[in-house]
Amino acid sequence: MRKYMLTAALMALLLVILAGCGTSKQPTQVAQKPIPTLHPTFTPTATKDIGAPAPTMPPTPTGQPTAAPSDTPSPEATQPPQEQPSATPPPPTPTPTPAAPQVVVTAPVVNLRAGPGTNYPRMGQAKQGQTFDIVAKNPKGNWFQIEVNGKTVWIINDARWTKPQGDVNAVAVAENIPTPPPPPTPRPTKPPAPTPTPAPTYLFTKMSMEPRINTNSIVTFFGGLFNQRGDGAVSGYKMVVIAPNGERREAPFGDVFLRGDPGLPGEFIYNAKIEFPLLAGTYKVFVADGSGKQVSEAWDATVSGDTRTFLPRWRQK
Repeated sequence: MRKYMLTAALMALLLVILAGCGTSKQPTQVAQKPIPTLHPTFTPTATKDIGAPAPTMPPTPTGQPTAAPSDTPSPEATQPPQEQPSATPPPPTPTPTPAAPQVVVTAPVVNLRAGPGTNYPRMGQAKQGQTFDIVAKNPKGNWFQIEVNGKTVWIINDARWTKPQGDVNAVAVAENIPTPPPPPTPRPTKPPAPTPTPAPTYLFTKMSMEPRINTNSIVTFFGGLFNQRGDGAVSGYKMVVIAPNGERREAPFGDVFLRGDPGLPGEFIYNAKIEFPLLAGTYKVFVADGSGKQVSEAWDATVSGDTRTFLPRWRQK
């Protein structure tokens, strides 16, 4: 700023000197055109050292440089504060729904039933590894109701065949449990075959039985009891004959043989004889001991027509 004021003072001094020189040459005043007042410029001028400064005239007032007005922002109209939308709270995290209880088949094959029991009809089979949602259960909880291909069936709850998963205690008891089927009609059981009675061990075995013709009105038995060699009589026992009407007759065996029809072609020997009144039918003949116990195999003799005489023979074992 001081540089600008110094430049203005020098120019004013120069004007005063020039004015004095002009009046000395011409006596008459000549009207002069007014010299325009020079305004200091802001162009910087190089200064020289001219010694002590001459007295300066006060500078003609000039327009003070004013700073260029700066753009003052006009106050904007204050807008009422807008309500900022509050942040929407995040939706609550949904509580995971517990998985439905299930049953897994652990055996190779498990039967599916129409109701909770093996007495219900079989509806199909499930294989190892198959898993089913449990719909309901029976009151005991040992059978589960499931759905297979749109059909309601039942599967057993037993560690040998299946394994439940989840909270089976929360499974409701089924309301539509089928009525148990009536028990099947028991099959007639075949009576066990009777244990065969072991053949008694007899002291005497059968040798022969010979029927003969007889026109007499009696039935006669000539018994012969032989030793092991078959050449001698055995005594101490008796012959027993039971008639068709149940009548029982006995006769002891003698220790010697007697001859029947001696001298005839049909001669025979015997050591015991029993006779019955004529009665057709089958007679039973055997050897008994002194107490009446049977000790030989029995012969059957059938009386029919003129066949009325019989020759039963036994031999000692």
